[in-house]
Amino acid sequence: METVAILELNGEKIEINTNTVFPVILADVMYEGDLDLMMADLKSKNKLMSEAKKIKFISENIPGISSNFVTKPFIFSEFLSYLNEFNLTPGDFNHATLNELYDIILDYADHHNFDELKKIVKFMIDIDPNYTPAYEILGSVLIEEGNLEEGKKYLELAVKQDPWNVAALSELGETYFNLGEYEKAAEIWMKEVELMPENSVTYFMIADAYRQCKNFKKAARILEKFLNKYPKSILAKYELIEIYRKLSRNIEADELKEEISKSQPEYVSDVEIWAKIMFQNKKYENVEKFISKFLYKNKEYEHFKILLTIPFLKSGKKEEAKLIIREIKEKFPWYYYGMKNILDEMLDENEKSILMD
Repeated sequence: METVAILELNGEKIEINTNTVFPVILADVMYEGDLDLMMADLKSKNKLMSEAKKIKFISENIPGISSNFVTKPFIFSEFLSYLNEFNLTPGDFNHATLNELYDIILDYADHHNFDELKKIVKFMIDIDPNYTPAYEILGSVLIEEGNLEEGKKYLELAVKQDPWNVAALSELGETYFNLGEYEKAAEIWMKEVELMPENSVTYFMIADAYRQCKNFKKAARILEKFLNKYPKSILAKYELIEIYRKLSRNIEADELKEEISKSQPEYVSDVEIWAKIMFQNKKYENVEKFISKFLYKNKEYEHFKILLTIPFLKSGKKEEAKLIIREIKEKFPWYYYGMKNILDEMLDENEKSILMD
């Protein structure tokens, strides 16, 4: 500890040393800037109180002082050094909050500063072993690093402590899925949809997990449940058709396919599947009319224009089709290659050759 300056204020001399800033840092990081709360919580720490009283006196006599100039940026190694200097351990923080540290580790996660993040998380867990967000983010980081088994353990801890943590449930389900534990993935995602039934994507993830483990009855059941909530979902009907075929429920599959062919998409996610079904039923004019109208109203989905190439070629509009393909290849190459399988399936060799010219 070194003396930096002697401050004269209202007739008093206050020694400012290299440790005087720490109460400001500590209050900001652990007590949401509440110096009084920090002093009450750590009142038995005489060395810390000596410096904290200086800060309190200064702040009372010089209004408008901001803590940012001493607390930003946060360097955890320096923070630990100060803790050692003042003989503070995680067990001393009875009324501290971990919100600021959580914000810090979120920033570290965004910048992939994983090593430093892990050190802070360990410190947070030492302070509060029941702080669920710490386990959740550590599990997520370990998974991102490729350590799925270790990451899974921390996500399981997060879910055990907080069964209502939807984010942890979602990621744990994905981890189980990636590890090939499909029944567990479906079980976890079922808990997620119970908490957040409006998370429509999760229903499809559950169905996929059941398909992977050949449990087609349960896969059908979850999509049937979804269709009870969203009866106009073409994507759900399309996936259910495939599952019904696996279960030899061909009459129901045919009925769903007929339903799709007589409908129009209500959701953007249904447009491609609907178009594919319509192409299979040779209803090219229906697709052309719908897509043209849809694009007129929704300019941001310009890439759907590629769906017009099939009806254009079928009706002899070769040049229009070629222009669209050139445009999509230039503007949305990712979408062109994603849709190429549909083009190959729906066009004959002569039509494909026209697009290659």
